[in-house]
Amino acid sequence: MPPLLDVRDLEAGYGAINVLHRISLSVEKGEIVAMIGANGAGKTTTLMCLSGIVKARSGSVHFAGQDLVSSRVPPHNIVHLGLAQAPEGRKIFPRLTVLENLQMGAYTRSDGAGIVQDIEKAFKMFPILRERQHQAGGLLSGGQQQMLAIARALMARPKLLLLDEPSLGLAPQIVVQIFDVIKELNRQGVSVLLVEQNARMALKIAHRGYVLETGRITFTDKADVLLNDPRIRAAYLGE
Repeated sequence: MPPLLDVRDLEAGYGAINVLHRISLSVEKGEIVAMIGANGAGKTTTLMCLSGIVKARSGSVHFAGQDLVSSRVPPHNIVHLGLAQAPEGRKIFPRLTVLENLQMGAYTRSDGAGIVQDIEKAFKMFPILRERQHQAGGLLSGGQQQMLAIARALMARPKLLLLDEPSLGLAPQIVVQIFDVIKELNRQGVSVLLVEQNARMALKIAHRGYVLETGRITFTDKADVLLNDPRIRAAYLGE
């Protein structure tokens, strides 16, 4: 079986600047794959390119058997295919309520009963969102907004969930809770591509990992191998 996501020789950038230089990566069905790297390495650009927001300049992105690049699939149709993203910085709708944010996450769907069921699942996963469901999203704490961003992405019923820096700026106990949720989602069958500067935690829950440096993949291996590689430990784990 081909990978759920198969990226080959992808190049992308902004204006005259190329950010990604022929990167290749894959995510198998049922995997958590971590992508680690320093600020400015191109991690967010990679996810935005997979989501169709940043246009690829060359290469291919096959998701669920379809080449998103050559077919020029627009972002909303990529979501409909089963690829959803919780972006860096959360980017919830601050003036909409928690409930309205969740409903926006289901904008590609028309199954009203299923949407109601999935909102209930989100509330069970993150009970604080039930308590705050009629509160404006912008009034939530950073951790609560991150929960909302993940829950909103899940409303699209993704086959592959893209997570961009889910631990950024959060208290340690909230980070543990978020990572526990990621592991549980994966146990439920959701594949995950996790971009994360907290390399240790990312590699501890991942099956495989990629290291991105200045727009190029420099290392890839099983997560436990990367976690114990002296070069990775020195560069990204502070050892």
